[in-house]
Parts: sequence; structure tokens; C-alpha cells
Amino acid sequence: MKKIYYMLLLAVLSMTMFSCSNWDSPYYVDDIVGSWVSEYGHDYYGEYDILGYDVVRYDFYSNYTGRYTFYSAYGLSYVDFDWDTRGDRLFIRYYDGDFEDLYYGFDRYGYLILSTDHRYYQYTAYRPGGMYYEPAKELDSTADGVAKSDTKLATKETAQKTVKSVSRALKARVTQD
Repeated sequence: MKKIYYMLLLAVLSMTMFSCSNWDSPYYVDDIVGSWVSEYGHDYYGEYDILGYDVVRYDFYSNYTGRYTFYSAYGLSYVDFDWDTRGDRLFIRYYDGDFEDLYYGFDRYGYLILSTDHRYYQYTAYRPGGMYYEPAKELDSTADGVAKSDTKLATKETAQKTVKSVSRALKARVTQD
């Protein structure tokens, strides 16, 4: 009888050890609704800031649609998308045909963490940016769901090249060769 008790205790302990993670929250759909602005990234070398034209913004609406806002060669641009969550997985289907399958969580400061791997070795952190991003909604939209602004062009010379895109949601540090 003691042997069964100890085996049961060992099984419960091992389940709790493997179910714990570094992120502080259970996942609720309402937690992701709102606007999120990229703040910093993390990779194998540590943390790095995301600045200037590399900053992106996600707007997640409660009807499972959203808007991804970024700087392009045409200025401020955006792509609309549909999204869904299952557990700690975030699925984004952009209206221009791209698709992302991400892991998401929240750190103790309330930042949204997006990663392509379940161990969060490389991730991008997004700070809350209010409810919705109004300036992007005012841009002229085109038939394919992508909008382009005719404002100041962002050239390679004016943009800060500190990070590169791994995916739309993830930015990686540029390493010096």
C-alpha cells in the first residue's frame, strides 16, 4: 500500500513540475484583446530593444479579427488578419495570405510574449498600447487588404537596422559578421 502511495505521490509531483512554466498567467482570450506594441526581444545572447522603424503593433479585436501595423518603404502600412487561440497557441491568418502559428504568454509585467518555440528561447515582448490604434484605421485600404500611406518614405538609410524579421511577430537581433 505504501508503494502505491509513493508512486502516486511521485506521479503528482512530476506532473506539477512539468506543467509549470516561466509565464505567470493562465491564458484567456480577453487578455489578448487590445493593442500591443513591440518593446524588446530576447534571444540566446540576452535582451535587446526594438526601436524606430522596426517597431510593429498588433491590434486584436474581440470579434477575432485584427490589424498588424508596421513601417514599410511606403511609410506606415497595415495588414488585417483573423486570429484564434487554443491553450497557449495563437494562430494568425493575414489577409495577404501569410499564416503564423505562435506560442503566447504574459510576463509578470503584463507584456504579451510571442514566440515560435514552446520554450521561449527567442521571443518578442509587446507592451500594452491602449485599446485600438486609430491612425492606422485612417489609411487608405486597397483591394487585397493591405493599406499604404503616401507619407514620408522610410528608406534603408533612414531606418535603424538593429533587428531583422524572423516572422511578422518576431524580430531577431542583427549580428555583426
